[in-house]
Formats: sequence, C-alpha cells, structure tokens
Amino acid sequence: MAQHFLLSKAAKTLSLAQVFRMTDTEAETAFKMIRWPDTNGAPVCPICGSVDAYEARRPNGALRFRCKGCKKDFTITSGTLFASHKLPLRGYLAAIAVFCNEVKGKSALALSRDLGLSYKSTFLLLHKIREAVAQEMKGRVVGGEGKVAEVDGGYFGGYVKPANQKEYRRDRRYARNQNGKR
Repeated sequence: MAQHFLLSKAAKTLSLAQVFRMTDTEAETAFKMIRWPDTNGAPVCPICGSVDAYEARRPNGALRFRCKGCKKDFTITSGTLFASHKLPLRGYLAAIAVFCNEVKGKSALALSRDLGLSYKSTFLLLHKIREAVAQEMKGRVVGGEGKVAEVDGGYFGGYVKPANQKEYRRDRRYARNQNGKR
C-alpha cells in the first residue's frame, strides 16, 4: 500500500515560506507531486484507479481532470480530506507544512491567525489532518522483538496533585511543616 501523502518526503520538506511565495500554478504542481508521488505527479483517478487522465479546466480556470477509463471528473483534492473544502491550494499546502514541521503541534487558534481563516474552519481542518494521519498509522506496531523504538522527547509520569481538602492542608509558615528545600 502506498504511503499517505501527508507523511511523504515531499510534504515534510515543504516550508511555509515556500508555500506563501508560490503562484497558483506552482501550488497545483506541488500538490500534484505530494498527492501522487508514485506517478511523478501524474493524476490517478480516485474512482477507478486509472492513470489515464487528462486535464479539463473549467471556464473559470478551476483545475479538473477527466478519467479516460470511467469518464468521471475529479480534482486534485478528490478522495482526500480536502475534498469538500473551498480553501485555495496554497492554504492546504500551508496547513500541511505547519502540521508536518511543528515539533509539538500547532494550536488551531494560532494556525487560524497564520492562514487568515476562522477558528472553526481551522479546527476542523486540523482534526481532519490528524484523522487522516492516524488512519494511516492504524495497525502499525512500535517496538516489539528485534525492533527498537526511539523517542526524541516526551513527558512521562508526573505528579498528581491531591485534592484540596481542609484536613490535608498544611500551614507552611510553621517550621514543622516546611521541608527545608527553600
């Protein structure tokens, strides 16, 4: 099975500065390369899987492809999590670049400010990206016999703060209730 396009090398090396400098044609080309890396950016029909498709732009300039096998029209985003959204391709590429390049993730509020979108649409977009990546990673095993799992950083354990009940309170002003660490 092919790798999910959000996890591909092309998606991971995409920088936000590159995305915002792109023209619409360059964004279409970049999205094609990320979406269909196995065919070197040539469109693959999401309905029948045929690689025999040609470009059939709409009169308003919107990019469409027509499959010669099943005679159906499709877009770059057909069959992906971006299928029913109306964002320009640069917006999707910027969201992918931020999602793949952030170390600890990006909040929906911060991304909404960066992309100039509403919080609700950004929240939905981030959840769809997470869902797509999680679905691709489903069933994969980390570690196991003969395998090594490495983690760059993580938060494990921690201190669970006890409930604030009156009988457990200590007056830290008294010497008997101080631990001497200060």
